[in-house]
Amino acid sequence: MSIHKKNTADNLDFSPNQGEHEDAVAVDGLEHIFKWASETVSDPQDERVRQARDRRVRHQVLDVVQKYREQRVVTKSQDEVAYLQRRVIALLSKMQELTEENAAVKQIMVSQFWAIQRIPVLEEQVRVLKVVEYEKEAAVKERRYLMDALAKIKVERDYLEDILVTCEDENTRLSSILNSTRAELAEVKARKWWHSFVPKSFLKKG
Repeated sequence: MSIHKKNTADNLDFSPNQGEHEDAVAVDGLEHIFKWASETVSDPQDERVRQARDRRVRHQVLDVVQKYREQRVVTKSQDEVAYLQRRVIALLSKMQELTEENAAVKQIMVSQFWAIQRIPVLEEQVRVLKVVEYEKEAAVKERRYLMDALAKIKVERDYLEDILVTCEDENTRLSSILNSTRAELAEVKARKWWHSFVPKSFLKKG
């Protein structure tokens, strides 16, 4: 009898790898199994023994089916728990990324706020720089004008220096003429009136 039960248990493989019985196992669909098990272990000479064996086999088959179902439920629950754990880990990672992004956005908002607060100061600085730039351009233009005037003054100075040298030369020449004229005049004054009738050669000898 134990050999028959072992053979029955070996033939009824309810492991998760048996694909044909995995989805079709149910209490209502096990009548052929019950019948086959009863016929295998029954004794046709004793009806009461046959019924008792039938009930016992039916009970054993139900226990096997129940254990298989419980095992499937546990396996499925474990798979769901593992899936949910992976989802939770992914959500936590996403929340961490979002937290970091929010921190970065807050930092950018603070920086932009301080930058906006500095806009009036920067506008004032731009206005001052424009004024300085305008004054710089005016100063450059004035410097160019002064440089041109200085160049003209230098040209006029050179011209005046040339005129001054010419005038000095002329003054020297006129001074020489004046000195010569004065000498001649003094000589004329020193002569007596009759000297004009005496030859100059004679006067020189005398």
